[in-house]
Formats: sequence, structure tokens, C-alpha cells
Amino acid sequence: MKPLSIDKALQLYTILAPYLPDEIDDGFNFVGTIIENIKNSGNHRDYIEAIALMNNIPVDMVLQYDPAGEALTMFAEGLVINNIVLLREFCTKAGLNG
Repeated sequence: MKPLSIDKALQLYTILAPYLPDEIDDGFNFVGTIIENIKNSGNHRDYIEAIALMNNIPVDMVLQYDPAGEALTMFAEGLVINNIVLLREFCTKAGLNG
């Protein structure tokens, strides 16, 4: 997996903006909070779409992975590789609300 282009990173931000915590303590807790927020929302489609986008694979392929296993790893790694903390800061400063 490699970092997304700026247009795809902005798509990722749009998908994940409703789940991003306001406070940033560190990157790993931030990622964990995003995962929990999506889980608690019940809107798992965003989780699947984000995985597909970050891995450049079709949604159908994501559905083949164990949501709590390999897919979770792909999601977390994708957020770290795409530096979700800096992406959020950039988008917030640019006035993008997702």
C-alpha cells in the first residue's frame, strides 16, 4: 500500500470526517478512536469504502476479508500510511468539512 494522491486523500477525508475525533493525543489512539466511532455509528459502508479506496481495490474484494481481522489491519495501516492526523489538520485549516 502506498500513500494516496491528494484527490484520493480528500475523498478519504470526506468519507471519514464524521468519525474523526476532535482531540489528537497520538496517531495510534486517533486511529483507534476512528475505528470505534465507525463501529458505534453502525455505518460500516464507510469503513468498507475507506479500505477499498486506500488499497485501490473494489468494494466487492474488501467484503471477502474478515472485518475484524485482515480488513481491520488494512484499514489501520492505510490510515497510518496516509497520515490521517496530518490530513485532518490540513483539511481543517483549509476549511473543508468533509
